[in-house]
Amino acid sequence: MSEKSAKVKISPAQASLAALFVAQKLAAANDADLVAFIAAQPALAENLAMRDNAAELAHDITNAEQGFDTLLDLLADSFTPAQADTTYLLFADFIARYGRVSPEEMRFLERLGAALKIDRLTRAAFDRAAQARAADLSDAND
Repeated sequence: MSEKSAKVKISPAQASLAALFVAQKLAAANDADLVAFIAAQPALAENLAMRDNAAELAHDITNAEQGFDTLLDLLADSFTPAQADTTYLLFADFIARYGRVSPEEMRFLERLGAALKIDRLTRAAFDRAAQARAADLSDAND
């Protein structure tokens, strides 16, 4: 069997959901947060039913030896450049909203961006935009 025919191919929606499952695990967010986040995303709302399959796929891959590298390769093969940008931004938004912005989260964001071939300047802009969307503007003196 050739290497090309041995590759797994998943849809862009499944790949985005798998990436968000990893974000959920890194952020230690609960299932309700992930479901609400997915449902609020126009790019993914219609694909909520795929969430369990994508979560299972991401879980199986990331628990294997070289799992994160394998998942990153799978994601890279699943997107057009515009879809890659969207997925990276969704991942960054989820981490900014539910994560701790830990070194592990930031390292995976860096690796995800590199795998998806998103240049550093664009990634920095996406990261800053995600932080701005997650910022709390309430008055601390209330």
